[in-house]
Amino acid sequence: MSREIFEMNYSELLVAAFGEGIPPGAEPEIGDIQEKITVSMNSEKIQFPFGNVDTKPFLELFWRKTGADCTDEEEEMKLPDGKTYLIKLCD
Repeated sequence: MSREIFEMNYSELLVAAFGEGIPPGAEPEIGDIQEKITVSMNSEKIQFPFGNVDTKPFLELFWRKTGADCTDEEEEMKLPDGKTYLIKLCD
């Protein structure tokens, strides 16, 4: 990455985090949580249902959307596949 993560805008963070792409999926109903994902803040990549995600840009997106940035915090987040997930941060 040529820019620091904190300098990236939302679109740039999406590309940096979800670089493998996201398959098209059915739109769930609002508030329909698909599953819980545990994110290790120390890992380089996170395994999501639709592929690997780069951790650093994802954590920046997650913090900007939810304010969560500490171990054991849990928040719901709608991801680019159109589904809402419960995401828990861990070491």
